[in-house]
Amino acid sequence: MSSKISQALIPVALTAIFAVNLQAKDRPVHQPSGRDIYMDRCSACHGEDGKGNGPAVGALRNAPGDLTLLAARNGGTFPEERVKNIVGGWANLTVHGSREMPIWGTLFFAKSPADQQVAAERFKSLVSYLQSIQQ
Repeated sequence: MSSKISQALIPVALTAIFAVNLQAKDRPVHQPSGRDIYMDRCSACHGEDGKGNGPAVGALRNAPGDLTLLAARNGGTFPEERVKNIVGGWANLTVHGSREMPIWGTLFFAKSPADQQVAAERFKSLVSYLQSIQQ
């Protein structure tokens, strides 16, 4: 293909890419389930069943907690606010990293106002999942 034809196609290609990106922004964002988030971000340490037996346990200084006992350890009531503070990075748990760079990455933190609802739904979904696995 000659360079003149190649150069002529650049604006066409850029326009097509721009149009696809605009359409993608109009589509609803796929929201992973709380279980999906847990399996992706938590199970390596806490295990697929939440009991603290994930494959990364051998590499950790402190054993991860059994997340299925959160309610039992709180008098039978799921400690939703405490869990929110831990997942949100507001509780000072050094094993999860600092608030500036929690182990969950940017999954729960919106980079723009438009992303706030998406981040809030993910956060709520994970907390609900953790509540659902209580013994």
